Amino acid sequence: MTIAELGVERTRFGWVHAVFAVLFGLLFAFYFYEALAQTLELSGYLQTQNALLRKADATELVFPWVVIAPLLALPFITFGLAFLLARRRPILPFIGIFVMALAVLSAGALTLESIAFQLTRIS
Repeated sequence: MTIAELGVERTRFGWVHAVFAVLFGLLFAFYFYEALAQTLELSGYLQTQNALLRKADATELVFPWVVIAPLLALPFITFGLAFLLARRRPILPFIGIFVMALAVLSAGALTLESIAFQLTRIS
């Protein structure tokens, strides 16, 4: 089956699509900025805790790069996938795909942040 047989309308990527792509790009950039701020906050917290643990001759905490690296990459990955899926669609499905990508990004970021802070918690 071809696209014409399915009745799916393919549109050209126009200036309206570009405007919405830039606006959503700014929202995704905000999530990257927030992930970067969380990384720096966690780094400072770990330095303070490790200084206290060194004085007590206890085991130091390790920075959770396994969780932080995907957290930093997630905004770029979700924006790229959303753009690839939405680029030739009419404007409403275009916006809908980006809204769904923001929801996925939000859920993923909250999950990864929670895991990162739980891994560095002193019990």
